[in-house]
Amino acid sequence: MTLAKRYARKDTKTLINVLEHPEDYSTEAWKAAEAELHFRELDDEVIYALVEEVNRERIIKMLNEFNPVNDDLKILKSYWLSEPEMKKMIKEEFKLLLERKDGFRFDVLKYAIGGL
Repeated sequence: MTLAKRYARKDTKTLINVLEHPEDYSTEAWKAAEAELHFRELDDEVIYALVEEVNRERIIKMLNEFNPVNDDLKILKSYWLSEPEMKKMIKEEFKLLLERKDGFRFDVLKYAIGGL
C-alpha cells in the first residue's frame, strides 16, 4: 500500500498531527499527508479548530514533561500558526496548568502525611 493510499484512510486530525510533527515522519509521509489534506478541500474553520486542538495537546504534553531546573521552555513550531499565536497558546495552557497544580505550592499537610 502506498503512503498516499494509507493517508487517504486517515482522519483529518491525524493528517494535521503529521504536519505539525514533521520531525516524527519521513519527508515522503509528510508530503503524502499534506497532499491528502489539500485534496479534501476542507473548510478553513474546520482545519483551524483541529489545528488548535492538536497544538494544545502538543503544548500540554510539553509542559507536563517540562523540568524548570534543567529545561528551556521552547516555542513549538506549527505548519499553520505563527510564533505569536503559539506563544499565546503556551501562555494560556501554562496558566491552566498552574491552576490545576495549585501553582506548584508546597503543601505542608501532604508532606507531613507522606512522612508517616
